[in-house]
Amino acid sequence: MFTKKDKIKEFIEFSVQKPETQCMVFKNDKYAPIGVAVVMTYQYNLPEGIEIIYNKWYVECFDMAKRMGLPGTERHDNLVKGSGVNVYSKKSKNIFYGKQAESIINTCELNRDIESCIVSNYNQIIK
Repeated sequence: MFTKKDKIKEFIEFSVQKPETQCMVFKNDKYAPIGVAVVMTYQYNLPEGIEIIYNKWYVECFDMAKRMGLPGTERHDNLVKGSGVNVYSKKSKNIFYGKQAESIINTCELNRDIESCIVSNYNQIIK
């Protein structure tokens, strides 16, 4: 039987595929880097007025950094420990963890060039 949270997850996974969905990725300075890994905040704005936000570890030039054995590469592409996928709408706020969070992230990033969504100097832009 589907719960309300299951219905929200299914709706998000369907809606995020629309070409009108906006994606922005920026460095999150609230977390200290670990080796070459930094925390990036991923933000998706769906046409229906829903916002999806999550924090993930990111290593620039991951393949090269891994070959060089640089510290922090083992964290690449993982959610920040203890965080989840936050979904905001006008009516509610939901947080997804574990396999549900992974499913939403995979759907959000499917067929999307994340590198082109990265905004440099985000903190200066919002001021």
